[in-house]
Amino acid sequence: MKPKFWFVIAGMTAFLALIIAMVMIFSTGTGPRAYVAKNYTRAVQLDKPGDDDNKAYTSKLKPSTVADDITDSWEPISQYAEGSGIYLRYSEDAVIVQPRNRGSVIHVMELDEANSHYHHVVGGVWGWGGPHGQSFRGGGPGSGK
Repeated sequence: MKPKFWFVIAGMTAFLALIIAMVMIFSTGTGPRAYVAKNYTRAVQLDKPGDDDNKAYTSKLKPSTVADDITDSWEPISQYAEGSGIYLRYSEDAVIVQPRNRGSVIHVMELDEANSHYHHVVGGVWGWGGPHGQSFRGGGPGSGK
């Protein structure tokens, strides 16, 4: 009778772990794109014209607060901040948080599109070596070029 008891306990524990995992997945989305969509106000009028993948959102919070919120939930591969905004690089997407009025505008787009729009700001910082997002190969003498 004791082995049956442990199988029941193990089954209940596995079921509980599955429920917890499902709640975590659906409560935080499946990436930074879903997180921003769930937590910020959609602003279609601020989308970049001709770019269906670039979605704009707004917040009444300042850019640094918005970026901190996003990075607390989804850690970026790279992050760069300068006067024009905060640029978050993820494996497939980029999140750009810029000041707007007394709050922020948040642009979420594919990484290649971010490269096209913001290469002049983050090209050297995010490691892009060319127009299509190749990796930076280093610099200086003897660095393996």
